[in-house]
Amino acid sequence: MIGAIFNTSMILAGCLVGSIFKKGIKPAYHAILLQALGLAACVIGINAVVQRMPQSKYPVLFIVSLAIGGLIGQALDIQGHFGKSQPRPDNLNYNLSNGQG
Repeated sequence: MIGAIFNTSMILAGCLVGSIFKKGIKPAYHAILLQALGLAACVIGINAVVQRMPQSKYPVLFIVSLAIGGLIGQALDIQGHFGKSQPRPDNLNYNLSNGQG
């Protein structure tokens, strides 16, 4: 329970610090930071899958879950709804959905 509270408070603190300092970061540095954080998130996810996949009783379930999730997301047009919910410049919706800020 303490871990969840700590994680939540650190995420909120990071959001606050990021929103304060975002205006002082040049766009080129902002793009590099987003790419680095995206790569780190991918590596952490891949590491978790690689470590736990051999221990899984149903390894195919992971692949099937990704496929079904992708199909459901496409059917519900989640990316389109995300784009409509952002009343900002045209290219920002594309950039946000592709992790480019």
